[in-house]
Parts: sequence; structure tokens; C-alpha cells
Amino acid sequence: MMRSKDKDIESMIGQKIMTGFKGTSPEDAKSFFHSLKGLTIGGVILYDQNVTTNPPSPHNIRSPQQVESLNATLQSCAETPLFIGVDQEGGEVNRLKAEYGFPNSRSWSDIGKLGNEVETTLHGKEIASSLADHGFNMNFAPVLDVAIHPENIIVQKGRCFSNHPNDIAPHAQLFNNTHLEKNIIPVCKHFPGQGSASGDTHEGLVDVSETWTESELIPYQYLIDQNCIPAIMTSHLFHHGLDPKYPATLSANILNNLLRQEMGFNGVIISDDPQMGAIADHYDLKTVIQLMINAGVDIFCFGNNLVYDPEIVPKVYTIISELLDEGLVKRDQLEVSFNRIMKLKSKIGLA
Repeated sequence: MMRSKDKDIESMIGQKIMTGFKGTSPEDAKSFFHSLKGLTIGGVILYDQNVTTNPPSPHNIRSPQQVESLNATLQSCAETPLFIGVDQEGGEVNRLKAEYGFPNSRSWSDIGKLGNEVETTLHGKEIASSLADHGFNMNFAPVLDVAIHPENIIVQKGRCFSNHPNDIAPHAQLFNNTHLEKNIIPVCKHFPGQGSASGDTHEGLVDVSETWTESELIPYQYLIDQNCIPAIMTSHLFHHGLDPKYPATLSANILNNLLRQEMGFNGVIISDDPQMGAIADHYDLKTVIQLMINAGVDIFCFGNNLVYDPEIVPKVYTIISELLDEGLVKRDQLEVSFNRIMKLKSKIGLA
């Protein structure tokens, strides 16, 4: 536990943490916060299925009324209003499923095949309205990955809009705007572009050094220039030319030098799940957190649904405290991220 004189540091660390948890009821939400023993967090991510069991079992989302009540309780327990996030792309990546009583939603690739701005806007509005009605304020969508590699897992699941980056960009802008109108933060993913990958970062390290092209940055640059991209999620892919040592989530070359300095992004950077095999199988947690902070990641998104670690929040607090004491990260880095996060929360009325 942090010392009382470190309350400001504790708040800054807490806002960097987004985590998954087990439970479906208000009582489960209260129990989750009780388990934190006074530590704060910045957000939670909800899933409909717990994939740590075989076969997958019910997780956080069961019905509209149930999840609305769960989310309301989560917010009531939080010291600072939470980001409550979900992967609601449509199609296969669809946590608020019609079978649970939510509206049906089409895949991003189906919307791309239509190529119609009215249909894209309608798609975005339907998803954003459903999220807002049930207590969510962050959506890990849209996918900006370009459909380059036919064997890519994201392409195969209908998650890519198009194989032309210039087609993706204006439709992603429409999607983002429909969300922001409902005070839902759209999180564009997976930077710097995962559509050219042949492997799956859930399973292990994926090298795109020979397949990635700079055109995969076009949708991001367009949205940055249009000032309508409040948050970006990183990819765990490895590209020797962009960084000869680290995958994107851990890379200052890719996140700080390329995304922030060259491309001009000043919003919030959120990690893809560090519990995925591409990261967790190759680095210990302390190294991961140190590298993410030094790379410029603002929010660590621990899904807690590939593996379940009930101690992940206190572990992150302890590790960051150690890194500060050892001079391996700086307070200023935490403060810059904290200010970005709170500015983003203010944008949708959370702070």
C-alpha cells in the first residue's frame, strides 16, 4: 500500500489502470472494489464470456437491465468516475449480443462492403446509443487495420473495413463522431496497423517486418489531422524497421517518436492487453510496466480474461512505486499521462 503522503502518486497510478473483473451483479461490483482495499483504478473492461474456462462461461454481460445495474454500481463505488469499456465492434466482436436482448449489430467488414456513409453513420449511432443506454462510456472500436493479409485473424473475423486505407479513414471519422455525440470514447486500434500480420498476438510474438507498409498509418494520420481521434490502442506486433528490440506496445520509437512526435497525436494511448502471449510470454510484469511507461502508454488495459489475476491492481501499484524509487520511471511521466486521462474524462463529463 502507498504511504499517505504519496496520495497524489497513488491517484496518478490508479488512473493508469483499467482491468477486468469477475461478476455480473451489483454485489459482485461492490465485492470487487472491496478487494482493492482502498486502491483506486481508472477504468474497467467488461466481457460477455469468461475465456479462462473451457468451454467459456458467462462473465459480466448477461442482459440489458443486468449490465445497466452493474455499471451503475461500479460508478457508485469509484472514487473518480470510471471509464467503463467494452469491445463492441459489431459482428463477431460483439459483447452486447442480440441473444442477450441487445440490438443486433453488423460487422465492420459488412459496413465496409456497403461503403455508404449513411449506413456507416447509422451503424455507429446504433452501437453508441446502445452503449450509452447501458452505462458504458468507452468502446474499443473502430478497427483501423487495413485488410492486407488474407490469413490475418482480424481480417478473417470480419473486423477490417477495407483493404484501402483511404476508404477506412472517412468512415472511421463518422463512427468516431457518432460515439462522441453520445459521450462514448472511441478507441481506434491496433496501432501501427495489424492487418498485414499473419499471426495472432493473443498466442505469441507476431513479426510484420516483411509485410507491414507505411500506408497502414494513413487512417490514423487522417483522424489526427481531423482532430477526431481521442484515444488509440496499441498493437503487440514487432517490426524490426520501426523498433529493432521491442513490440509496439513497449516501444518508445513507435509510440513516442512516431505516433506522438511525427504524427502529432496528443490523445490517450491505451495498451492492448499485456496479458496476451506476445507480451506475457516474453517479459516479466515489472519490465512490461517500465517499458510501457517509458514508451508513453497512458492506460494499461489488463483484460484479466486470458488469465485471471485477482492481484493485478496491487501488483501494478507496487511495481510503479518500485520503479519510481529506483529512478527507472519519473513522476513527470505519470503526471503527463494523468493529465491526458483526466482531460479525456472531462470531454465526456466524467471529471
